[in-house]
Amino acid sequence: MSTGVGTGMRPEYKESGTYAASPNHGTKKQYAKTALASAVSAATLLAVCAGVPTALAANESDVAASDTTSQPQLVASYDFTGGSTKDTTGHYDITLQGGAKVEKYGDRNNNEALSLRGGSQYAQLPDSLFADLGNSFTMEFTAKSRHDDDRHHFTFAVGKDKSKYLAYYMSTTNFRMIISDNMWNNEHGIGYTDVSNNNNIWHNWKLAVDGTKMAVYRDGQLVGFNPDTTLTVSDIGNTVAYIGKSPYGSDDKNWDGAMDDIRFYKGADINISEPQSVSLSGEGVVDGKLTLPVDETAKLTATVSPEDAYDTSVQWKSSDPNVVTVDNGTLTAVAPGVATITATTKLGGKSASVAVTVKDLDDATRAQVDLDKAISQVKTTTSENLPLVAHGKHNTSITWKSANEQLISGTKTDYKAPAVGAADPFEGAGVVTRPAYGKGNAKTTLTATVTAGDVTRSKDIEVTVLEHTRAVPDGAYAAVTFLSDAASDGGKVGEALYESATDGNNFFSFSQINNGNPVIVSKSDTKGLRDPYVLKSKDGDKFYMIATDLKVSSQGWGQNQQYGSLKIEAWESTDMVNWVRTNAEDGDFGIKVNDDNAGMTWAPEAFWDDSLGAYVVFFSTREYTDNTRTEATTGKNGYAYNELRYVITRDFRTFTEPTVQWQDTGYSRIDSTVFKIGDYYYRLTKNEESGAAGEYIKTGKSTFLERSKVLTAPTTQTSPNNDPETSWQLLDEKILPFEGPEAIKLNAGDPNQNAKGDAMVIMADSSGYQPYMTSESDIASHNWNNRLSLTEGWHTQKVAGPGVTGYVFDNGMPTPKRHGAFVNVPAAVATNMHRWSAENPTTIDAVDSTTTVIADGQQITATVAAADKGTVAGNVVFSADGWSETVALNEQGVATAMLPASLAGKKVAVHAAYDGYTDGLVKASESSLEVSVPDKGDSGNTEQPGKDDGAQTDPSDPAGSHDAGKDDAQAGDGDHAFDGHGSGAQAGAQSQSEFGPLASTGSVVAVVVVAMVALAGVGIAMQLLRKRVR
Repeated sequence: MSTGVGTGMRPEYKESGTYAASPNHGTKKQYAKTALASAVSAATLLAVCAGVPTALAANESDVAASDTTSQPQLVASYDFTGGSTKDTTGHYDITLQGGAKVEKYGDRNNNEALSLRGGSQYAQLPDSLFADLGNSFTMEFTAKSRHDDDRHHFTFAVGKDKSKYLAYYMSTTNFRMIISDNMWNNEHGIGYTDVSNNNNIWHNWKLAVDGTKMAVYRDGQLVGFNPDTTLTVSDIGNTVAYIGKSPYGSDDKNWDGAMDDIRFYKGADINISEPQSVSLSGEGVVDGKLTLPVDETAKLTATVSPEDAYDTSVQWKSSDPNVVTVDNGTLTAVAPGVATITATTKLGGKSASVAVTVKDLDDATRAQVDLDKAISQVKTTTSENLPLVAHGKHNTSITWKSANEQLISGTKTDYKAPAVGAADPFEGAGVVTRPAYGKGNAKTTLTATVTAGDVTRSKDIEVTVLEHTRAVPDGAYAAVTFLSDAASDGGKVGEALYESATDGNNFFSFSQINNGNPVIVSKSDTKGLRDPYVLKSKDGDKFYMIATDLKVSSQGWGQNQQYGSLKIEAWESTDMVNWVRTNAEDGDFGIKVNDDNAGMTWAPEAFWDDSLGAYVVFFSTREYTDNTRTEATTGKNGYAYNELRYVITRDFRTFTEPTVQWQDTGYSRIDSTVFKIGDYYYRLTKNEESGAAGEYIKTGKSTFLERSKVLTAPTTQTSPNNDPETSWQLLDEKILPFEGPEAIKLNAGDPNQNAKGDAMVIMADSSGYQPYMTSESDIASHNWNNRLSLTEGWHTQKVAGPGVTGYVFDNGMPTPKRHGAFVNVPAAVATNMHRWSAENPTTIDAVDSTTTVIADGQQITATVAAADKGTVAGNVVFSADGWSETVALNEQGVATAMLPASLAGKKVAVHAAYDGYTDGLVKASESSLEVSVPDKGDSGNTEQPGKDDGAQTDPSDPAGSHDAGKDDAQAGDGDHAFDGHGSGAQAGAQSQSEFGPLASTGSVVAVVVVAMVALAGVGIAMQLLRKRVR
């Protein structure tokens, strides 16, 4: 058996430039040029043969020249050095009027600048400047304004007079830029726009005008834009230009401010994204239509593309408000009829519409409305189980049929709810079985049938199920936390989400990412984010994050518990830094999951429930007697108390309703987290009472531990005597201090891992996360009569390490420290987190791979392995002596091919090239191996390559571990110097990732031959040149 190993990317060679044949005769100068061109062509040929990319210098200069002409060209410049107002280009000098002067400014390092202090002071620019600039120009300057927002001055203006002008206004609080051909009656442009930190403070400004487009930038950021002012500079006639004076003359004041480093350019580079399209979506919208019963409401969302368009705001309109009204996307059905709801972008006028039919609520309407809602909730592309609900809002039943039950399950007609815990709201439907990684996506058709009384309605929807993504072992950790209760803390947002990641595979090595700035800041709902929780999807290929929609700094704790948000905020990501809202199609908003009579929705967390095929999302809340939330339900201590409730989701976009009571003992409790060991779910929860909470929990404001085999089993009393088969059994109290408990299992290879490989860290937020080390086996083996918290030294702080139990020092824990969550991640995720920033976003690098080739008789086997030990998919292309075959990798990363009979008896170089996969997550690699193919009558053993004596390779011999590859024509040994991997590589198995195709003997010989021919050509050319020149 012969072997070989190769790594890295296979190079690709591309020709650039064109080459013209030289003439065969001409003058001496022409002939000299011809000979020189021949020499250059020979050298170029040699370079190409050696794999060195080349390009013609002439082509490069042509490109450079064309690039330069497309950029704005400097026309005038003023730096006021030495008090001069001359244009440094020598053409358009400034004239000072009314006592204006150039002064030094201490707040600008004593640089000199144009100083205008109102009154009659201004500076005049030559009329010819704007006549030469034309309809496209850019003005850059550094300035500060001392002028109040009186709206009766201009900082800069050009035009005829007060009837026609282009002008820029800047005060201490705002700016505007406009153009008009009829005084103030026809001003178009950028209206008054507030800017912060502008009072007597220097900023860099850029005004850009390109035809009818207008843009204003401050400190490099776009702060104003109008795509079509309808007017150009030529429309305003004359080009009289002032700095500090208004075209309205004495009707306005002169500007009070200073300006420096003024530059004018001919041309403007306004590359601003504008809306190209808008689409409408919403619950119940199917094929651009929506049916609503009278008096019901619905929410439409306008999605503007591209999402980075400068202005994505829209205006809403109903064609018939007597049928349906619209208020910022919220529809209210008024009376039976049909109306069209239209959303139009304010910028660009792009629009989209939905036809709304309003009907009385009879059986046909109930069936249609619930059918539309059910269909609209199904994503047409999915990697998760689907929320195929079994019952509609209007008391309808829904059954689902699948054209491929092996891909997506339909409704189980014999479904029966369990005796304890939540019933499956999908009754068996929507369970997705994804194709294996590398097998490609698959499609099927689902049919929903809704029944309301004697009426049925059906509709089909095609769904694409995404294949599994590659599985990668965890080799690091990530954390997400928030900073503080303050609106601003040390100049940073207090109630926002911050992230940290470990330095490698050591849990106690967290450091902050994104330069210490938050990764997510809320701009909607309460505009506060707290208590984040992050978890992996059930298949481990993406992360979900949910957080409390709460801004404590805007109202007191009492108000926040009584009139707090009923929403959670939810995102998903594949890399822990690029987050997208799970309900992004609904806008930049949270998702209402709580009941109308609830006072708050705090510390949401989630856990996968196998029995439901869904995630259970639970949160702390307070119940009120009605929807006004004026009178709270009282607990056993006679006052309002907090409990925990849950909802069910499969996509973190759609949630079951109403909420279900999960923990209500009459005593206040908050902040549950769940983990699983074996068949048991374990739950850590904070006792929110100041003292005892019943017979067994005696310590207030601390964390207790319970277990159950049923995640959704209700808890009405806390006791160690509860049966964990059907309820939650108390195991321990005061196991952790204070609140926000979390738990995480340590990765294999973590230096703190124990001998059993089941080490855990459990922790709670008490002025930052306080970690306790334990293990799955320790937690599983302890109970109320043998409490872990009473283990000797449990609450004594010590150094973390393998086998350590109890409280350990918090060195290397995340910052900021407040209530958050922890998650195991692949090493590449943490590496990318550390280099990522909002200003310089990055993505995870593709991982290196190696391809190992072995030969056994006519059978060739290639094994592809990823450096991170994750799974691989894709194809291997085998080739040898004119033969090639493409073979897909199996789930073990192995591909096998048989050499054709035409190669029997030959010694050939077999090449195996892995080209990566369509997802681009693993780099390509390749390997070559010299194989002596047995004759048809041979036993099938392969001659060891490089051995002229025909000696056989031992099949049990590790790949290339002995002298394979040493032959009379090659120097070197089995260390395979070319691939950089040392031992284990068969000499003759070539890596092309860094050294290219020249790493094979045949290629080297080819290059030498071509080089000799090229040099000979140069010599002949030079000889002819000498003869002709003489």
